Amino acid sequence: MDYRHEQSFLRRSRLLGLLAGALVLAAAAAALRVAPPGKALTIAVVLIALALAASLFYSPDYLHFTVNPEKRPRWQTKIRWRVLAAALILGSLLAPNVRSGLVLLGALAWLAAANLLAKLALPARWFAAYFWTTDFLLLAALLLLARLDLLLAAALLAAAAHLSIIIADGNPLPWAGAMLAWSGLLLLAAGLQRGTPWPGWLPPAGLVLVSALGTGLLVARVQRHHAANIAAALRDLEDFTGYDAARIRHLWATSNQELARAWQQAAIPETDRERMAAWYRDHSELYLFAISAYNLEYKRLRSNLRALALARGACLDYGAGDGELILELARRGHPAAYFDVDGVTKKFARHRAQRLGLALDFFSSKEELARAAQQRRFDTIFSFDVLEHIPDLAGELDFLSSLLAPGGLFAFDVPAGSTRSHPMHLNHALDVRAHLRRKGMQEGRSRLARLFAKRDQHRFRAPST
Repeated sequence: MDYRHEQSFLRRSRLLGLLAGALVLAAAAAALRVAPPGKALTIAVVLIALALAASLFYSPDYLHFTVNPEKRPRWQTKIRWRVLAAALILGSLLAPNVRSGLVLLGALAWLAAANLLAKLALPARWFAAYFWTTDFLLLAALLLLARLDLLLAAALLAAAAHLSIIIADGNPLPWAGAMLAWSGLLLLAAGLQRGTPWPGWLPPAGLVLVSALGTGLLVARVQRHHAANIAAALRDLEDFTGYDAARIRHLWATSNQELARAWQQAAIPETDRERMAAWYRDHSELYLFAISAYNLEYKRLRSNLRALALARGACLDYGAGDGELILELARRGHPAAYFDVDGVTKKFARHRAQRLGLALDFFSSKEELARAAQQRRFDTIFSFDVLEHIPDLAGELDFLSSLLAPGGLFAFDVPAGSTRSHPMHLNHALDVRAHLRRKGMQEGRSRLARLFAKRDQHRFRAPST
């Protein structure tokens, strides 16, 4: 993967998302200017527009840089529970009378039932159409029977369209067009029912237009880019393994579950380092596919881009997996060293390096790595998603710190213990920061930066002299 291209793409995504969010806010402001609905409803419309703008800025990339088919439907149900909670709190504060409060409770009960049904009984491929249908029917009833304010209804239709388009499979633009048509007809019908002059429904419809088309265009753009990333990853794996695309996609989807099952069956004591090392070697092919799938995730892309920005001089990736990060560092001209178990992932990384004509040093022995560091210490050491697998965390931290050149940076993470999906993560009780400070290492981030960093992510520098 070309990370300069990825960085450029994500930067443009943020600018386009910011533009789409600004257009949503402008459409809401224009509609409020034409027909202000009153203080309480104005607050509700503004809050919905702000939430839409924030989601447009962030969600398309986050949800579509993935090979996990469950991510988008799972996000949909989770975000809808949060929306329901927010609507209950705000509606209770803003409802002008008891009747409005009862209508709100009825609407929330409908949405909660729809969410429960989807989670318990509905195939994920139907989520987009199902949620749009349930939302549209509810809003049609509120508009035509309960005489919901036209602008508030339009804001809710805009939100419903966004939530449905962003999780739809296939080309989102026809789906966005269909939602626009249905929303326009509903707003027109409500305007005619109330005797609103015919242009009166256009400003609210403009809010739906901007939300639906903005979401559709952003999603279509990310889909095209992500499809190119997947195609490149498939070519690499097909060339190395000889597997076809269908088998690789299956392994992408199942490798993490297979690894978790195999670890539980092995029941290796946390102190048995030799059996652990053998287990990781024996299961390195599954790790190859798990890591390859993870490299296509938005979270991993952002993490690797942050790491690349930190790199200086000679670099080591300790626990380098399929070599994604260290290969990019070698491509950028850094003296680069790879360290991991001697398994399929290491063979794949070597295969990619040879195909790309990149010079890397490959290690699977700590003794060999230490000897290499005596000749040239490392200016930057990375170790991500690795140390939680190793029994002697204090010893590993001491060893890696000893490989640093004066003033060199050690960037790593230690996720906190085992989980259901990752039972192989060990439950370290070590205070990492205190341990490294006692060894003379210095914090690599300011106090302010540490406040906004995740607790399991660390940066330390070796003393300058």
